[in-house]
Amino acid sequence: MARMSIRATYALDEQTDQRIKYLAETWRVSQAEVIRRSVREAAEHADNALTPADVVAHYRSTPLLRSSQETRRRMEAAREWRHEDDELRSSR
Repeated sequence: MARMSIRATYALDEQTDQRIKYLAETWRVSQAEVIRRSVREAAEHADNALTPADVVAHYRSTPLLRSSQETRRRMEAAREWRHEDDELRSSR
């Protein structure tokens, strides 16, 4: 194992902190090891990640697998689900 000689401080939101703690407990490793593994995994896949511009270019050059009417219907359904979720969260 490499010698750990760099110490850093980062500000995290509560949800990220809880996720790191959960993974550390689940994987039975330190929180630092969770971060090392996660960064290593993200770096290995970074070259394959599509940018938003790549996604837009793909869909402009490739026919959709469904009609524009079906796409609109799905977009409206997703919008309704988001609004319902917002209402549930605000009523808590």
